[in-house]
Amino acid sequence: MKIASAEFVLGAVNLRQLPKDGSREIAFLGRSNVGKSSFINKLCNRKALARQSSEPGKTREMNYYLINRRFYFVDLPGYGYARLPEQIRSSWGKLIEQYLKSREQLSL
Repeated sequence: MKIASAEFVLGAVNLRQLPKDGSREIAFLGRSNVGKSSFINKLCNRKALARQSSEPGKTREMNYYLINRRFYFVDLPGYGYARLPEQIRSSWGKLIEQYLKSREQLSL
């Protein structure tokens, strides 16, 4: 599939903020600083669609990118090492777990 269009839609910090249009979602999940955002940029052939950093823990929201106006890429916060308080890292884990268990639009 060719990606003809890709645009940032929103950064959600809780499940109530997620899109309600029913479009399918492909989530990118992994350890902090392994290249999830870079991979999204590469797939979309864009250099700065998803923000990248050399410092772990920069993705702090569930970032939604609308692809070909048909489905979403979802860049999730990384898990593991990040120079942030444990309370913040713990809240990410709970948010991601709830998302993975309850999101019907999640396809991959």
